[in-house]
Amino acid sequence: MDNGLNQDRFYYIYSSDLDANLEIKICTLEGKRECKGYKELLDDPQLRYSGLYQSSCSDLYVTCRIYADGQPLSLPTSTSYRPFSTRWNWNEWIKLPIKYPDLPRNAQLAFTIWDIYGPRKAVPVGGTTVSLFGKYGTLRHGMHDLRVWPGVESDGHLPTTTPGKTLSNEDQMNRLAKLSKKHHKGQMQKVDWLDRLTFREIEMINEKEKRNSNFMYLMIKFPRIHFDGTDFNVVYFEKDADDVDYVCTQPEIVKLSDPETLLENLVEIKHHKLVRSIRSGTVSRDLKPNAKIRDQLTVGM
Repeated sequence: MDNGLNQDRFYYIYSSDLDANLEIKICTLEGKRECKGYKELLDDPQLRYSGLYQSSCSDLYVTCRIYADGQPLSLPTSTSYRPFSTRWNWNEWIKLPIKYPDLPRNAQLAFTIWDIYGPRKAVPVGGTTVSLFGKYGTLRHGMHDLRVWPGVESDGHLPTTTPGKTLSNEDQMNRLAKLSKKHHKGQMQKVDWLDRLTFREIEMINEKEKRNSNFMYLMIKFPRIHFDGTDFNVVYFEKDADDVDYVCTQPEIVKLSDPETLLENLVEIKHHKLVRSIRSGTVSRDLKPNAKIRDQLTVGM
């Protein structure tokens, strides 16, 4: 929608026409990490010196990878090093090594949060997965809070075991996110002063839900296509996808006439003569075709 100015218009651009690399913004990670028990510490004493037991926020980093049909489409791209004190806040745009025209319809973004465990070793804090395109084929936009599944890497298969979006309608955060999406599309009447108060209240509710939840939440932001004062939606489109190749599964039998079908085969006739001569014992070494037969063989070649 055109920011509420023309609510009856839908501005879009085809993904096949957008010659640019996909970029995703890694914003923040909120929630508490669950500490291991005494049994895990006794089994692995080095765990005590990992980032999990630091007094401040450990130096985490996030990797992002694109999947389709359960197969990775690119190498993982990670955030740059950033020291943290009180909260995990990257606020960094990462450019993925794939362009919009190369994105399939069922593409997924798989995020994994990593913590340094030891020299040249990292352990997954958690993983989450979200689809790039919605159910109507439009690229997601705006901010999204993704649920992080602790202790595992992100799963790019379909269906995924680490979904960032919950399907339960009872989830308060999910319900508010759907309403915010409708407001962004212009399906609700916009009142500036009321919208500011409402979105502030939504942020407070989301913060409370995150604190009461046992999960961590990774906030990401999808790119915004802005041109000439207008926001455009990216719609999935594949060029030449509508072309139909017709294949005849039951072809008709075509009859072709052979003009030499009823003519004599000089090679077979000569073969029969030689075979009969061998059987009768009257093989002549000087047996050659006469001039007439030689001309017929020449014409046949």
